[in-house]
Amino acid sequence: MSDGHVHSGSSTQNATPSGSGAAVLPFDIVHELLDFASIIDVVSLCNTCKALRAHLKNESIWKRACAPYGLQDLSRFGGRSAYTIYTQLLRPYASLLGIWANDWPFYGRMLEFRLSPGDEDEQGGIIGELWTFSSRSPPDSPTPPIYTRVLKLSFEDNDLPQSELSENPLDAPEASAVNLVCVADGPHSRHRATLVRLSETPLGKFVQYYRRRVNLPDFPPHISPWYDTGRGLPRIPEVPETTDHHRELIKLYPAARLPAVFVAPTAVTKPPAISIVCGVPPSQHICRTLHAPPLAFPTLDDRAPRYYPLRSCILAGIDPASDRWSVDNLDGIWYGSYGPNGTECIYLAHDEEHGTVEATKITGDLHVPRGCVSWIVHLPLDNQMPTLQGYWTSVRSDGVMPNRLLMGHGTIAGRGFTDMAIVELMAGVVSADQIDIFWAELHEFRTYKRYKGRAPT
Repeated sequence: MSDGHVHSGSSTQNATPSGSGAAVLPFDIVHELLDFASIIDVVSLCNTCKALRAHLKNESIWKRACAPYGLQDLSRFGGRSAYTIYTQLLRPYASLLGIWANDWPFYGRMLEFRLSPGDEDEQGGIIGELWTFSSRSPPDSPTPPIYTRVLKLSFEDNDLPQSELSENPLDAPEASAVNLVCVADGPHSRHRATLVRLSETPLGKFVQYYRRRVNLPDFPPHISPWYDTGRGLPRIPEVPETTDHHRELIKLYPAARLPAVFVAPTAVTKPPAISIVCGVPPSQHICRTLHAPPLAFPTLDDRAPRYYPLRSCILAGIDPASDRWSVDNLDGIWYGSYGPNGTECIYLAHDEEHGTVEATKITGDLHVPRGCVSWIVHLPLDNQMPTLQGYWTSVRSDGVMPNRLLMGHGTIAGRGFTDMAIVELMAGVVSADQIDIFWAELHEFRTYKRYKGRAPT
């Protein structure tokens, strides 16, 4: 396509119908030519001259921009135009879509955002759901997550009029902005919430005991396979994270009030994050405790937890009896049984060079907290297999012999992450989506299952 006439100013006004520039082409042809271009390229081209700029008001441009997000029907967004839906909802906030993990001490929490087109009962928007697990799940059998709606980002509760197109539609928000509403307490007690984008921070979590201190794992650590570096954060202004900490204050804390959780700088700088702040006192609603469950110890830090993007790696499992099976097929989100602590989420990542699989806790408990390596296993040598098979048979009563046996070590600890110890364990890949691990020190089997995504609705 010639660009001889795609200029701003008088040169465009002097273009003749016989020219070959994009400005003299019918819009449907221009649209067809740019069908494989990004919306940024489309807007950039249309801004090169007044003749093309008129096409920016064409709804088909913005409907096409919404389509990659799965939005074909835009009729349930409160009458907003495709332009408004894209520039006010999708472009600023689409990076929310997916799973996030927070750094709340010990337990952590997982929050998943999904895009809803709306239905007869409510408008479309971005829905935020916390992952929770049934308290009635058997101690040796994990249960899949329950998705509990807590947030909605939409155009609801906003009657401000829409403004005209700005000079650059991608940089000038309309007055008809979206609202974040907390619905954790149910539809009848919904209230405003704020999505905050926080800067990086060196602060980490600690537990102070009488005459000793425990470092909780940095979350995320300097190098983390679960942290999604490619997703980015919402396009909203970044707020500097506070530098206040309690390294000196904790030294003056009364011994009778210990142990206590506090924050202080560590050697690891945590990347920028998001946080959810509700506009009501915590005593009036349960939403705070859903993101930050009560701790067994008092905490000096009253800030809302920081959420980080979690890599949503969902692989199709391969039968361990197949020649195609390898340890890299175990990568991704799993959920496992942790005895009386219930079901917790882990992220599995293989190391090609060392042939290992490492399981990092995304959620945790009062003994082994989030961010800790729960276990790490590797394939045994050929001459070790007979011994492993014999040991497995001696401790397993149901006669199940996995096609793949791995050996390794796991982390156990006392209450409050005290007296941490590394113990031996043995893992059996019993199916494409299940691993059974025998913890030798506990003399117990624990089951871990692959997270395969949401069930179709």
